[in-house]
Amino acid sequence: MASFKLSCFFVLVHVSLLLPNMVLSNDDEDNLLQGINSYRQSLRLPQLAKNGKADCLAAEMADEIEDQPCTTLTTGPNIVPSTQTQLSDYPKLLKKCGINVNTTTDGVILPVCVPKLVPTLVLTNYTHTSYAKYLNNSKYTGAGVGSEDDWMVVVLSTSTTAGSFSRAVSLVSQMGFGKEDGLFQGINNYRKSLNVSELKKNENADCLADEIADDLDDYPCSGAEEFAGDPARTVPRLVNFPKLAKKCDIEVNTTMDSIILPVCVPKLVTELVLNNFTKSPYKKFLNDSKFTGAGVGSENDWIVVVLATDKPSGSVSGSAASLFAFGMVQSSVVSFLGVLLALLSF
Repeated sequence: MASFKLSCFFVLVHVSLLLPNMVLSNDDEDNLLQGINSYRQSLRLPQLAKNGKADCLAAEMADEIEDQPCTTLTTGPNIVPSTQTQLSDYPKLLKKCGINVNTTTDGVILPVCVPKLVPTLVLTNYTHTSYAKYLNNSKYTGAGVGSEDDWMVVVLSTSTTAGSFSRAVSLVSQMGFGKEDGLFQGINNYRKSLNVSELKKNENADCLADEIADDLDDYPCSGAEEFAGDPARTVPRLVNFPKLAKKCDIEVNTTMDSIILPVCVPKLVTELVLNNFTKSPYKKFLNDSKFTGAGVGSENDWIVVVLATDKPSGSVSGSAASLFAFGMVQSSVVSFLGVLLALLSF
């Protein structure tokens, strides 16, 4: 986006053919990547490796533009100005995925709109259009794929730092999320005072915390008392949890021993926020040395901490074959294979 001086740009291909067929599923996103790799292989180019951060961004972008009709995509400095729409949430999407803006300048984001996402047409719109020049370019070594409704998004990354779509070292402070960093530091100071090892930043947990904070944003603080009490029994029904985990490239089996701690504090007053974690039933989790990593996310009056462990079952780590599992999960967070969502209002 021009206002952020990014050279990452979007190119639009509009397909007007409407043919009956199956809508692409998450598995079909993998099939699209496989199709693109087969295309590259036919050109004697190396296959694109799955890039978890690019995958997250592609999913976020698809979500962001899903309400755009096929005739009106808009973004990027290289699109005709009369068709542009500024994606004001782009920095937030990067933050959700833990991506440093400086690692996106050599990448490219390629959205396509195909009614019903007919698989053969989707692939054709990447391999037989102006997009082909990007797929033909050996500098692109990785990719992420996301879809929503009629939109499919492919994000291409490079092996160079400027196009790697890699972790955000200082992105949080650049975007004004100092409260999250402050809480993280405050929790570590609290643990240090108890001679408990400091929590390390967990990028996937960070992404998940931010997604959950977004999801809880519609719950007013004054209406959250229904969730007060024993954290083990106070779980709101986050029916979007599988989708949130998928966005963050998290495998559900790596969340069984993790815990999610949301707090609602009007205006997120720093001292009150910290007290709600260190002087409430939440402290028993902060005192527990089995938790070694954490992520923090916030939205308006909500702030969420996700605690992770060193064990695979609590590492909140990348998904390899979790898409099918996500599709099978319904109802409340209690059923999400052990993920514990504790919610208090003070």
